[in-house]
Amino acid sequence: MNQLITLVALSIVASQAVQAHDLYPAVPSSSVPQQIKQQGIQIQPLLSDADFVFRPYQHPFDASAFFETNAPNWSSLKETLLHWSGATGVDPRVVLVTLQIVENWQPDAVDTETDSEVLKVAIKEIANHLSQYFYRYDADTLTSTNASTLAILSTLNDSQLASAWLQQYVAWFGEPVSAVESRAEARSLKTIAPPNEFMQMPWRQGYNWVPNGPHAHSGSGFPLSSIDVSYDWPRWGGTTYSVTAAHDGYVTVLSRCQVRVTNANGWGTNYYHMDGVQVSNGQWVNKNTKLGVYASQKSVALCEGGSSTGPHLHFSLLYQGRFQSMQGTSFGPYQVQTGRYSYDDNCNYSWLVDQRSNQKVCFWNRIDNPVM
Repeated sequence: MNQLITLVALSIVASQAVQAHDLYPAVPSSSVPQQIKQQGIQIQPLLSDADFVFRPYQHPFDASAFFETNAPNWSSLKETLLHWSGATGVDPRVVLVTLQIVENWQPDAVDTETDSEVLKVAIKEIANHLSQYFYRYDADTLTSTNASTLAILSTLNDSQLASAWLQQYVAWFGEPVSAVESRAEARSLKTIAPPNEFMQMPWRQGYNWVPNGPHAHSGSGFPLSSIDVSYDWPRWGGTTYSVTAAHDGYVTVLSRCQVRVTNANGWGTNYYHMDGVQVSNGQWVNKNTKLGVYASQKSVALCEGGSSTGPHLHFSLLYQGRFQSMQGTSFGPYQVQTGRYSYDDNCNYSWLVDQRSNQKVCFWNRIDNPVM
């Protein structure tokens, strides 16, 4: 009976983990790429993949300046825009232009509470579609255009809107940088890992926390760029603890509950479900600097919506703005083996290697974060 209870308890914990980060639903397949292939349509890339993804350090976006200049009545959208751009990894400029086309948004109109709420929902949905399509098409080599263009046209659901989209982008942000990145260059980015000893786990050195299995930033699909970590995985309202920078870098505060740290070498990490953020935009932080705590209350952890079953930190790895597989990445002494799919909890496929002893450690075990 005790064994059965233990198995049931473990099953419940695992079930909660699987549900912890379905932040948004999987998007349906789009017919647009297939139409482009079948009809032999030649579509020039709208912008480079590098400028499609959100790189707040390398390609900063001044949200306050944008709304003051172009949409002075809609500043209420600023946090929602930056939050979902950070969570999905899509540049805010791309989200804004797509929002204008899809929703026929009139930036000169007067903001009403109802209209604002409608657009906030639309921003989340559009960012989600753009992101999931981008990573879905990133490996596709059968079309003549790039992943970012396919993602934009699939979200618009009409390849004929390419010129309208580009015209609006140019009107607001100027000519985009030419899409010069080759598919080979893009694929080469997927197999690299941060330098050894560059990163630690995202909690205070000297403490032991519990990580779950690698998963995509959205909770499903690929790349397996993220893990959830918590000191003891409490219920809502439980005690929570300090989140620290996993590496040196510059801070971008994306919302009340989300922070990114980016190093000049291109590596970055995202911290979601935060509370008490105590760093500021542009601030340089060293590895192990406290950023805040992970939120105890659901309304705080999900400050712009989403889904979560309990207090924890959603921690993601990025390189040059792209969510990057954690495969082979070392956080302190622990090197990640990502597994077959999101939340793969089979220790035959997904595990950590403690490189101090060359011992295999299964996820859902308490691990240390030693002083480096």
